[in-house]
Amino acid sequence: METIALRASARKTSGKGPARRARMSGLIPAVFYNPKAESLTLTVSAADMKNILKKKDENIFINLQIEDEGKSTDRMSIIKDIQLDCLTGQIIHIDFYEINMDHKLTVDVPLHFEGGQEVVKQGGELQIMKREVSISCLPSILPDHIAVDVSGLKVGEALRVRDLPLTEGMTILESEDAILAMVSVTREETKPEAEEEIVKEPEALKQKAKAKE
Repeated sequence: METIALRASARKTSGKGPARRARMSGLIPAVFYNPKAESLTLTVSAADMKNILKKKDENIFINLQIEDEGKSTDRMSIIKDIQLDCLTGQIIHIDFYEINMDHKLTVDVPLHFEGGQEVVKQGGELQIMKREVSISCLPSILPDHIAVDVSGLKVGEALRVRDLPLTEGMTILESEDAILAMVSVTREETKPEAEEEIVKEPEALKQKAKAKE
């Protein structure tokens, strides 16, 4: 999976006031979580973070280059949570989680559905039920996404978690029977019947009117 470098600075103060001032100066408050040590409070550039998310909106490895009192250390991490302002959509906080290449990660991986046009050609309508699945694996084999081919699905059929193509060493933390996508009859196919009923109804009313005369 792709790795992107991101400069970060240790943050000595916490609370709403310092966090607000950091945002006003173009920085985003963040926390770096290390399961074996105390977490670190940081700030990262809002502009740098936006550029990273524009290039890649899925799982990515972030090599945090942390500056702390003149010393710089590199810490490999993954983004675990991004908080957005509900009004402006701006990033207001980020949680980073340290990666150990020898230990498994549990991550939600996006699903990319391919072949949907074939479903439409066959008169079906593809309904997506889940757009990501939770998997556990070593960082070295963690995928950006999982490609899912739905072109062979027919009307009434469904693709389930157990049908996913997985690399050896990956474990899906979802029910095997959970439905990811299914194919139903398109609404257009039922539309002519509805129109026919609408046409027949006025004709029936005309016949009743003639009978009364």
